[in-house]
Amino acid sequence: MRKYEKIIHDIILKIESGIFKEGEQIYTEKEIKDIYNVSSTTAVRVLSELVTSGYIYRVQGKGSFVSKTLVNKKIYFTEKNNFKHYFSPRDVEKSKVLFAEIIEDEDICKNYLHIKPQKLVCVKRVKFINDINWAYQINYIPLKYLPNIDVSDLENFSELATMIRKKYRIDIHKEKFKKYIKVTLDAPDEVKKLISPNNEPCFDFDRYTYFSNGDVFEYVKIYINYKFYRIKIHD
Repeated sequence: MRKYEKIIHDIILKIESGIFKEGEQIYTEKEIKDIYNVSSTTAVRVLSELVTSGYIYRVQGKGSFVSKTLVNKKIYFTEKNNFKHYFSPRDVEKSKVLFAEIIEDEDICKNYLHIKPQKLVCVKRVKFINDINWAYQINYIPLKYLPNIDVSDLENFSELATMIRKKYRIDIHKEKFKKYIKVTLDAPDEVKKLISPNNEPCFDFDRYTYFSNGDVFEYVKIYINYKFYRIKIHD
């Protein structure tokens, strides 16, 4: 376990045991540096990961506080499409590749993949049934994981997970992942044009796929028109 992971684990234990209570302020960046003898970069990452995982929230100029969430309660979460109300069971879902390029994006590298700036494979797709677009997806994968990738053949990326499994022997669906979901009315213009032309709300997903060593293999941004997705949460 890496140093920052040990610190995160320690702070989570303090939250779950009640040392830090809901709504209570936790360590500052400086306190993490001093208590655990780590750099500013590590302290920032610890707080960022705790925010991302839902254990804390940050208030500008005031500090970090324990979230009032379900992080201490075991629940079951089921996500399903809502196609049956809009499509026939015989209708086939398809994917169209809009963009597949090797890019450089410092923000994605730093804040989502947690790596130094480097080349990324970026793939944009829209998913549709008949003539109705229901989802928009952008995948970001460090180029080092997909050596000799040919981005000129867009059709090769229509089933991205299948291509990666066959060509690179990496089964994304069997790796660990985290997913964060919110609802937005402020999707990018391209997304609105394609999947919410009447400015309908969209589910906004951030999905991370991890290797067993904790490194992020892939960051995915997904938008789904609210009509075609539903979730069920129960204990």
